[in-house]
Amino acid sequence: MEVDKIRVSIGSASVLGLYEGTHFKDPPTTCYIMTYQQGRCIANCGFCPQARDALSSLELLSRVTWPVYNFKEVLTKLNYLPPKKKFKRICIQTLNYAENFHDLVYIVSHIRKMSNIPISIAIPPFSEERLNELKHIGVERVGIALDASTKEIFNSIKGKDANGPYRWESHFKSLESALKIFSKGKVSTHLIVGLGETSKDVLELIEKLNIMTITIGLFSFTPIKGTRLENLEKPNLLKFRKIQLALYLIINEKRKLKDFTFNMDGEIVKFNLFKSDLLRIIQDTDVFLTTGCPGCNRPYYTSKPSGPIYNFPRKLTQEEINEAYNSLLEYFN
Repeated sequence: MEVDKIRVSIGSASVLGLYEGTHFKDPPTTCYIMTYQQGRCIANCGFCPQARDALSSLELLSRVTWPVYNFKEVLTKLNYLPPKKKFKRICIQTLNYAENFHDLVYIVSHIRKMSNIPISIAIPPFSEERLNELKHIGVERVGIALDASTKEIFNSIKGKDANGPYRWESHFKSLESALKIFSKGKVSTHLIVGLGETSKDVLELIEKLNIMTITIGLFSFTPIKGTRLENLEKPNLLKFRKIQLALYLIINEKRKLKDFTFNMDGEIVKFNLFKSDLLRIIQDTDVFLTTGCPGCNRPYYTSKPSGPIYNFPRKLTQEEINEAYNSLLEYFN
C-alpha cells in the first residue's frame, strides 16, 4: 500500500519551497519529516502533543508545527533542491501505530531511490529483524528515545504509570540490538532535562550511554498546551548549560563523574577545571549547539527564537559567548 501523505516540519517545508510564510532566520540543516496517520500515536508520553491522551494539535511535535503534504510532492522537491539548499541529512520521526513499520520502509525506500543524503530514523523499539531490514534498505542511523534519565521517571512519563506501552528495560534492549546492527556511533537516544531528575542522574546516564557508544541528543523540557505535562515549567537555563558542558566534557574530553562536584540535591556546584578551560571550550567548540546526529541543528525545537535559547542552531555570537562564560565562571577554579 502506498504512502500518500507525510508531515514535514515547517522549517524543512520552507527550505523545500512547500511553505511560503514566515522567514526562517536559521533554517534547518536536516530535513525533518514525520510519518502520517489520521489518529494519534498509541504511546502516551506526557510531554508529547502526539500522545494518545493529549489534547494538543496533531500538527505539533514539541513546539514545532508539522503540516501535511503529499509524499510524492515532497520527494520531487527534495530531488530538485539547488545545491546551496541541499540538506546534510534526512530525519524521519516515526509515530507508534500499527502500520508504522510498513510506512517507514516505504518512505525510506522511495527517498533512497532518488537521493544519497544520509537518512536517520527516530523510532519506537523494533525487533532485530526489522532493524536489519531498515539498515538493508539504506538507513544510516537509528534513534530510540529514552527521554527520561531514570527508570522511575521513565515509568511515570512514558511507561506503565503513564498508561504507555514502553518499558525502561525494553528500550535499553532495543538500543543494544540497534548497536549490533548499525554499529558503534550509529545509534542515538534523546534525553530531556526538566522531568524531575537531578543533574547527577543525567550525567550518570550520559556516562553509561557514552561507554555504550550511543550518541546523545540533549534537550530541555518544553511545556506544550494540551499535554499531560503542560503545567510543568521549563528547566533553569543555567542548570541546562552546566549539563551541556558536562556532556561535552564526558564525551569529548573523557572526563568522569569525579571531575564534577555535586551538592546534596545532586546539582553541579563545581567543575574541577580552570577558567581558561571554560573559555577555550565555549569559544572553540559546539558545546551549546544542538547535539545528536551529524548535520542536525533542530532550530528552535525547544526554544523560542526570541530566547532564551537552550540549544543553539548556529554558532554563538560574541555577546552570547560572553553571557555563557560569565554565567558559568563561578563554578570553575
